[in-house]
Amino acid sequence: MGECMTTKDIVLVGLLAALLKASQAILSFLPNIEIVSLLILVFAIKLGAKKTLYITTVFSVLNMLIWGINPASIGYFGVWGAFAIACSLLKGFITNEFRAALILGLFGICFGFLFVIVYLPIDKTYAITYWLNGISFDIIHAISNFIIGLWVFKPAINGFDRAYKAIYMNSNSKRNYI
Repeated sequence: MGECMTTKDIVLVGLLAALLKASQAILSFLPNIEIVSLLILVFAIKLGAKKTLYITTVFSVLNMLIWGINPASIGYFGVWGAFAIACSLLKGFITNEFRAALILGLFGICFGFLFVIVYLPIDKTYAITYWLNGISFDIIHAISNFIIGLWVFKPAINGFDRAYKAIYMNSNSKRNYI
């Protein structure tokens, strides 16, 4: 049997998914500049694939509730989930700001192409046109993700470590499993 999630774990998943949604909303006025990718990378490194998949799933559901059910909102489940798994698998490689920036930049340039996979079954011509029209935005996404990775990766990792220790290591209460 798998490991049970504690009440704290469930609350953490909800809070971190809300953090993703809030950060996305706050930066939504900037085209393809976001910190969601960085946060998912940090969560995957620190929490592992399983908990990060829960977080990205809740985040994707929140997006569906706000934007409705459409190919893009459905695609979020796969794109963010795959990114979480990839980051978790690469955590041994992502040991400094430059490597984090490299992964974030590569993800930024591939982001639009990943949605082509969602659109291909609907209409191949539309999928290719969608990707070609969005390349300039993918370039912005890649550059901004790279810069964010260089500047914010270490502070984000350190801040996450401090918060995690405050929540999990300083608790005198018994663990409540659900």
